[in-house]
Amino acid sequence: MRRIGILALPVLLAGVSAGLLATPAQAATALPVTAVTASSNDGNVPANTIDNNLGTRWSAQGDGSWIRFDLGSSVQVGSVAIAWYQGNQRASSFAVQTSTNASTWTTAVSQRQSSGSTLQLETYDFTDRSARYVRVLGYGNTVNTWNSITEVKVYGADGGSSPTCAVPADVLNLTNWKVTLPTGSSGSPTEIKQPALDSYQVSPYFVTTDSCKAVQFRAPVNGVTTSGSSYPRSELREMANNGTSNASWSSTSGTHTLIVDEMFTALPSTKPHVVGAQIHDADDDVTVFRLEGTSLYITNDNDTHYKLVTSNYQLGTRFEAKFVVSGGQIKAYYNGVLQTTITKSFSGGYFKAGGYTQANCSNSSPCSSSNYGEVKIYGLTVTHS
Repeated sequence: MRRIGILALPVLLAGVSAGLLATPAQAATALPVTAVTASSNDGNVPANTIDNNLGTRWSAQGDGSWIRFDLGSSVQVGSVAIAWYQGNQRASSFAVQTSTNASTWTTAVSQRQSSGSTLQLETYDFTDRSARYVRVLGYGNTVNTWNSITEVKVYGADGGSSPTCAVPADVLNLTNWKVTLPTGSSGSPTEIKQPALDSYQVSPYFVTTDSCKAVQFRAPVNGVTTSGSSYPRSELREMANNGTSNASWSSTSGTHTLIVDEMFTALPSTKPHVVGAQIHDADDDVTVFRLEGTSLYITNDNDTHYKLVTSNYQLGTRFEAKFVVSGGQIKAYYNGVLQTTITKSFSGGYFKAGGYTQANCSNSSPCSSSNYGEVKIYGLTVTHS
C-alpha cells in the first residue's frame, strides 16, 4: 500500500501587510526577473507581481489565463512562490509550467489549489530543471473565475524534487476506507473500494492538493446522490479488514477514535451548509461537524444546532475535529478542546469524513458544477481499542 500521511497539528496562517514577504523554507536563491507578461489584464498589470508589494496585483478573468516570467537566460530553477489576492478568503486553482524558449512548455506543478488560508507567499516545489521562462496558468478560484496574484518569486535549484503524490492514497492512509462520489447514475453514485481506491483519483471531486499535503473532496449541488439522501457527497466511509468489509462497531464496547485534520474551502450558495466529519450508526448519522455559513456546529441526531463550536469560522481555516466513542458516550473535540459529551448507545457504528454538501438544486442556485461544497483533509486517523 501507499505511504501513510502524517497527521499534523492545526496551523492557522495569518495574512501579512503589503510589502512584508515571507522567505520560502528552502531558502534557495531568488532569481531576478527581467520581464513579465500576461495573456490579459484588467488594469492590474503583470509588473505588479514583482514590485515587492502585497497591496498590488495582476488580475485576469477566464480559465487558462496566464502570467509569464522571463529570467533573461536559461538557469536552474527549483520552485516558485506565489502570493494570492484575497488568498486567506478563497482558494485559487492553477498550474505552473517552465520553458527554455517560450514555445515548448513542460508542466512543473500539475493543476492544484492554493491553501485558501494566507496572504503570504506559498511555495510550490518541483524537480530542479533548466528554464528561462516560468508561467503560471490560472483556472479561477472558489468564488469566481478571476485569477489574481499579488507577488511571485522564482527560486533557483534547491536539490529537491517534486513530492511523490499521484493520488489521494499517497497523502492519506485509505486502507480501511471507501469513497462515495457525486458522479454516476441517479440514486447510484460512484463508489470506489479497495484495492482500486489505492490508485484512484478523479478531478475535481477527489484529488490531491496543496503540494501533496491534502486531499480535496468536492460535491456540487447537482451531483448524484445516494438512494437514502437528497444531498451529494464526496466522502469516505470507514471499512474494515483492509477495505473488504464495512466497519461496524458499538458505542458500548471498546474505544473508537476519529481524528480529522481538515478545512472547509467552499460552500454552496443560498444554503451554505457542508458536513466535514461524522459518526454513523446502522440507520442514520449520530453526530457530525457541520458548517452553516460561518457557524460551525456539532449535531446530535436531528438537532443540527446542538453545540455551537464557533460563530466566526472563515473558509480556509484549518482545524482538528475529533470524536472519541466509549462507554455509551461520544466526546467531541475541536482543536483538542472538549466541546460536548453526548450519551448514546448504538450499534453498527462507523466513521465518515470528506465533503457532504447539504444543498441541492431545489434550494441552491445555480444548479451547476460551479456551485459546490468542498473540504480538504490533511490528516486522517482511526483507532479502535
